[in-house]
Amino acid sequence: MNSSSNEPKKHHFLPEFYLGEWRDANRQIIRFTKPYGNVVKPKRVFTAGAGYIERLYAVEGLPDEAKHDMESEFLSPVDSRAADALRCMLAGGDFTQAQRMAWAGFLATLLFRMPDDIARLKDRIFQLFEGMMPGLERIFDAIPSHLREGAGNALGEFNSKAIVARRAIESARQLMADDKVVGGLARLEWSVFTVDDAKHDLLTSDRPVIHTNGLNHPDSHLVVPIGPRRLFVAAKERRLLGKLKQASQDELVRASNEFVVSNATVVVCGRSESQLNFIQKRMGKETQPSLLARLPELQRETTELLKREWEHQASRIAALLPDRLKELEASRSEKDVTTNTTTG
Repeated sequence: MNSSSNEPKKHHFLPEFYLGEWRDANRQIIRFTKPYGNVVKPKRVFTAGAGYIERLYAVEGLPDEAKHDMESEFLSPVDSRAADALRCMLAGGDFTQAQRMAWAGFLATLLFRMPDDIARLKDRIFQLFEGMMPGLERIFDAIPSHLREGAGNALGEFNSKAIVARRAIESARQLMADDKVVGGLARLEWSVFTVDDAKHDLLTSDRPVIHTNGLNHPDSHLVVPIGPRRLFVAAKERRLLGKLKQASQDELVRASNEFVVSNATVVVCGRSESQLNFIQKRMGKETQPSLLARLPELQRETTELLKREWEHQASRIAALLPDRLKELEASRSEKDVTTNTTTG
């Protein structure tokens, strides 16, 4: 059998176990999308057909068995462990340390695995590579003309779409598995809010995480709908959980739905079509920058410093390269003479 037939081509940014909490008696959910223009269309689907894009995390140019590693070797195990943690959470049980880290790891992926995040990463890395090209070109120009052919091919491939895509997926995986992010989420105070008496169900989307700019200030918090009647809430300080619990259930549902729907770029998911008008009016209308979108701003000073250092080093390498290449050629010539003398 061709191994490519077993490739996990459906790459889920919203995993099935997570969406499963919205399933009806037929084990289906409602997927809301905008397939044509600005009109929202609801469709009843199984969870496997709701939150995915084919080959979203695929790394083209690698062997078939490796190009889907992000989905099969990283995200799938993370999702599997988180599913166990979610079952424990919804049953009201106490987390083991392993389950707590599993859920924190899953939350970290939700911050960076969405389609818009992957596209943004690719754009960001392409821009960084573009910024490095002048330095590489100076180095290339310093190479003697008779040695440039191979170097020219490498230079052309450096900023190719395939290379940029590969670096983007590698960067996404590093961000999702970052010990500081996962550890920071695990150290927050956690609670599950029940909204059984609210007028409407909670919705979810490709932007399911409501969060503050960081995790380290006293008012830091993070909210994720984990079912039509359950909200996962994490806060830096327990007093903030108490403050949030003072809001009515209808207020909590409306605030959550406003965010996840207005920030959705691909899909909104729910248990019924009852909120179609709400979704039509808001879907994708007020997109708030994601955590990933804020990273360039947070990292601008460091990035500029690295670029300046790269420019300096590239100029230094270009200046030293011709003499170094001459030394290598002279050394090679001496070895050839010695070899010929010995064999003669």
